[in-house]
Amino acid sequence: MEKRAIIMLVAGLAGAAPHAPAAELPGRIATVEHHTAACFTPETSVNCEVSAVVESNGKLLLANDKRLPATGGPALFTLDLEQGKISGEPAVLPGDALKEADKYEALTKTLDGRYIIASTAFNKAGTQQDPRADTLSTLLYWPVDDPEAAKPLSPSSRGGVTSSIRLRKQISEAIGAPYFQIEGITMAPSEPAHEKAADGQLIIGIRKQGNSSADSYFGFLLISAHVKFNNGTMELVEAFKTIQNFNLQAQGKTLGLSGIEYDRFNKDRLYAVTSFEQQSVDAAGKKSTEIGGFLWAVPFTAGKPGTPKLLTREDGSALVFSNKPEGVEVLDAHQIIVVHDDDRVEVTTSEAGIKRGDNEFAYSKIIFP
Repeated sequence: MEKRAIIMLVAGLAGAAPHAPAAELPGRIATVEHHTAACFTPETSVNCEVSAVVESNGKLLLANDKRLPATGGPALFTLDLEQGKISGEPAVLPGDALKEADKYEALTKTLDGRYIIASTAFNKAGTQQDPRADTLSTLLYWPVDDPEAAKPLSPSSRGGVTSSIRLRKQISEAIGAPYFQIEGITMAPSEPAHEKAADGQLIIGIRKQGNSSADSYFGFLLISAHVKFNNGTMELVEAFKTIQNFNLQAQGKTLGLSGIEYDRFNKDRLYAVTSFEQQSVDAAGKKSTEIGGFLWAVPFTAGKPGTPKLLTREDGSALVFSNKPEGVEVLDAHQIIVVHDDDRVEVTTSEAGIKRGDNEFAYSKIIFP
């Protein structure tokens, strides 16, 4: 398997890596606000588990980890966005291809803003005899104003299921492991050698990898491939390759990548979120789960990412979420939004996070000076 650099952070201090490209990263965070928004009405039995976010035409497009209660609807919906705060009623996206894919984990848009790209987890695949699980190995794209035109990248079909199953072998070879779980995607500018032949590079963030689901580990692994749009069809210009592989730890927690996005305003960084789940048993035998996460800036120069930097508050302390961050989107040069999926863990409202209802998700509005 790929060798990994280990970055351990205590109270916000990071170990340096000599290969990191130089780039001016954001300073300390000016303000953090935590809010909640509804996925659906409180009467439904489905738990809101938002897993990804992208902004498009003044609205937020969000993915839910499970299918929404709307009849025949996919797990994708939009909400209004005004001055960094979410409002309005959720509107489910239409489209047969979007409904067929399952377990969405990542969203982004192309550098020109014309297409949305969504990825499922790729943590399972079907068989020739029973291909139903191929729906969990699908990467879709569509024009921002036409979700019903969504189609898979590198499509193939078996047993009536159309997916991106052919990408599994490519990704597995790039990371050196048969099992993996995608948690983030972003489009970013190409490396200089590919600028004329490509419309940017598709960067995929891997949260877990290993021999199997039971034999895997958390990490911060990025792979990329340059892509080109030809007459509305997205094509890979090259095979995927590993561009970054770190084992991140902060405050004694082993972290897994849970979202990543290129900053198209400052053009010199990626933002990433990592999260953890830690189970414990008290003296009485009662089980509990602690969740949380962190926000990072990753230098991005000449099409290459550098060493992640843990972001801090004005007093120098690390920004720690008590909610579990799942996706990040850059709203402008000074403002980002982080969406959380707490599963069914109850979070207490504090400066680190906010309690939510079963039909709601928590999100954090973060402003830099």
